[in-house]
Parts: sequence; C-alpha cells; structure tokens
Amino acid sequence: MSVKVVPYRIRFARPEDIPSIIELMRPYNMHHIPSPEMGALDYKHFIVAEQNGRLAGAAGYTFLSADVGKTTLMAVNPEYVGHGLGMELQTRRMQILRSLGCSKIITNADRPHTIAWYKRHFGYREIGRLPKIHSFGLDDVHEWTTLEADLTGVPFAPPKRDKLLINAALTGMKHKKNDNPHLPVTPAEIARAALEAAELGAAIVHLHARDACGEPTPDPSIYADIIGRIREKNTSLIICVTSSGRNWQELEKRTAVLGLSDDLKPDMVSLTLGSMNFPTQASVNPPEVIQALARGMLERKIKPELEVFEAGMIDYAKYLIRKGWLVQPAYFNLILGSLGTMSASGSHLDYLVSQLPAFSTWAASGVGRSHGLVRALAAGMGGGIRTGLEDCLYLDMEKQTQASNRDLIRQTLETAASKGREIATPAEVRQWLELENL
Repeated sequence: MSVKVVPYRIRFARPEDIPSIIELMRPYNMHHIPSPEMGALDYKHFIVAEQNGRLAGAAGYTFLSADVGKTTLMAVNPEYVGHGLGMELQTRRMQILRSLGCSKIITNADRPHTIAWYKRHFGYREIGRLPKIHSFGLDDVHEWTTLEADLTGVPFAPPKRDKLLINAALTGMKHKKNDNPHLPVTPAEIARAALEAAELGAAIVHLHARDACGEPTPDPSIYADIIGRIREKNTSLIICVTSSGRNWQELEKRTAVLGLSDDLKPDMVSLTLGSMNFPTQASVNPPEVIQALARGMLERKIKPELEVFEAGMIDYAKYLIRKGWLVQPAYFNLILGSLGTMSASGSHLDYLVSQLPAFSTWAASGVGRSHGLVRALAAGMGGGIRTGLEDCLYLDMEKQTQASNRDLIRQTLETAASKGREIATPAEVRQWLELENL
C-alpha cells in the first residue's frame, strides 16, 4: 500500500470544523446532514487535512462494536485532488481504528470508481447491498455496496517524537517534608518549583496541592492560588493537576478543580484509568467515577493526562475514546515500578507503548529505584520523561543523596542529550496535544 506524502497537516477534528467538513462534502452531494442515512457529525470521530488554516480534506469513522469499525464520510476539496490526500486520510483512519482495537472495517460506497479504489488500494471485498434512501447525485444507483476489509495486518508505528517532553511531577500525594526537605508543599513553594522547572525545560508540570498542615487536599481554592502564581509569570507552561482517588473517593472532591474559572482552570487534569494497589494502600477508581471525570473534563475543555500503571488501563482508554468521552490526540503517563503494579523493565515499557492509540503522545516514569532505568528507556524510545519528587526522592539507587526537582530535571536533560534529543517547548507540546484549540 503506497501512500504519497502530502504537504498538509493531518489532525483530529475540532467542534468548529463541522461546518467546513459539511462544505467539503457539497461537491459530492454528501452534505445532506443530518439525514435518515447519516446522523449529525461527531467531530470526535473525524480527522481533517489542513493547509494554511483551510480544510483540504476530511474523513470520519465510527464503531459498530469493540472490534469492528466503520468509515463514514470522506471528501477531498476538488482543488487538492491528485496529491494522494485521499490515500493518506484513508490510511490514517484505518490505523486509528486498528490501534483502538478494531480487527475489521466496514465501508458503504455507491460510486463505481470509489468501490474499485477501496478494493484496489486497501483490499476491500464486497459483502452485501443496502437500499439507498437518498440518491446523493447518482439517480441510477439505488443501492449502497457494503465493503469489508481486514485490519489485523494494518501497520502503525508506536508513537514517538523527535523532541523530548519533560513532565515535572513536583510534590505528589505521599511524601512529606520529613522525607525530603526539598519537597514543595505550600502554594508559594509549588509555584516557585513549577517556574524553575519551566526555566530548566519542563513543558508540563503535574501538581498536587497541600493544605496548611502539609497534607494533600482537593481544595480548588488552593489550586487556584498555585495556578495564579504560575500564570502571573509564565503563561505558556502547561499546568496539570491531579484528580487522584488515592486519599479520597468522593466524586465531588475529585471533580472540584474542574470548576475553576477559565483564567485559572488547568490545561490538563490527571485521569487514572483503573484501580490498583500501591505498596501501603489501594487507589480505587470505579468505572462510573472514571467516566464522570472524563465527561467533566470534556465539558470543561480540559485535556486528560491519562495515567497508566497496567496494560488493561490502556484498553480502558480506548473504550472511552470509542464512547466519545475522550478526545484524541491522547496523552499518556506510563508509570512503572510501584509494588502492586507493572514492574519497570524494557519489555514492559515496549509493550505498553505498542498498545497506545495511534498518534498519541506519551511520557514514562519509574518509581523510586527504577527512575533512572525508565528515564533512559523512554529517552531511547522516542517518548517523553516524567520526573520529579513525586516519583523519586533520591539521586542514587543506594538512597544516599536526596534529590530536588531541579536535580532530577537536570538528570533528565543529561539523558536527553546522551540520546541526541532536543527538549520540546511548551508551545510545541501544546500543538502535539492540540491544547491551543480546547
């Protein structure tokens, strides 16, 4: 399957793209939307080709079941026909569907040359006919031809980036000042640590708030204080806050930060994709809570930071994408080495990355003694690196030298340099995650 490279940016669609997508369909008389044959378009299951702010093509898809995908509308602006753009869009949506768990793909087509195109380039076969309700400009064709193709052989490369993103997890839920005097716990300390992390090269900061006694808290007013202090001096840094259920289960506490005003709401909020055991306690994340958090973030236009401790959590992310509760492109933190979850090894990280949805962005971290190992593995695999005192309190495996967030980021910079990778800026990561358009 040969695909000609096209000079367009292929990206996931946004809500504001829907009118332009419908206009792309007009030359092909497929703009009758919604209709008895085509429901309202869902931007969450569309990709578009964009050039200079103008849509040159669009392609949709949906899910008939967990393992059967279906392509919906696809069109290329007639001015751009002949550049291989249709091939690129079809290839991309097949890769997306395959990476989300589909083993088969169904397509309905009515134009003879379109049917032949699907068969010739993508191995489709005819499996049936359906009566047409609308002619779509072909008055002499009264049926849709239903086509099917096997997706199991569709290749998609594990997600990787040339540049390396740094995600600085500064405080966490567990550690205290007694464990490490460098741990930031007050709003002023956390904001100062975040700003220093940004100066060193972090694109994302992952924040946990503490109350006046230094204990973890979901209090949105404390998060507002921290975020306000950061944005007063740095508006480009990507701010992520936790929705962890490790210390409290109530949904209203875990969603409280989603209600912050637009000028203080975070860019991202963490979303752990399942329940697990930590060494001394359980982190319980029931399906209904995960789903409610995902829907709340979608409503507030906040990007989830998807936290993965086990392979099945990636499968659950795919389920949420299929349901339309997560919007791609997705961002994943792959966290290894905590007793009770996946141990830190190259084979485990390789497997997790191989299971990610196509065109995702990811970072990895090793907890405690495994921090340096996972840092080196992620840097060599084209991933990002999560680092910070939340995950590691020491600079050495023997626990002789206490770390600071500054020290851990500097180690990350050294690892990136040893692998020949430049550091991604917040602006670049915002584009990867399409945060600028949330």
